[in-house]
Amino acid sequence: MEQRRQHRLDVALEIRLRGTDALGLPFEEKTQSSDVSRGGCSIQTSLDLPVGTELEMEILRRVPGHVDLVSFLTRGIVKQARSQPDGNYTVGILITGPQFPTYTTEGTEP
Repeated sequence: MEQRRQHRLDVALEIRLRGTDALGLPFEEKTQSSDVSRGGCSIQTSLDLPVGTELEMEILRRVPGHVDLVSFLTRGIVKQARSQPDGNYTVGILITGPQFPTYTTEGTEP
């Protein structure tokens, strides 16, 4: 089993996914994370996304000093996908675009 390189936080962030499914059809879905780290996240989705699927991601999050949710745009690639008994999927995504600014100092010395 592959060991994670970064600490994950159990947090539900709203995420809008865009990409092309296994049939070559474009999709857009609003979902949420179940955990996040600087370099990836796990989401729940109704889409059957094969490993290797490239995604555009818009992550909406609260930022101190802002009333509304702030949009963070990045890209990712599906690294694993598991079907769930309810018909949905748990998908592990590696972030290949910009990483969360909140996590850019992770692992650095004070």
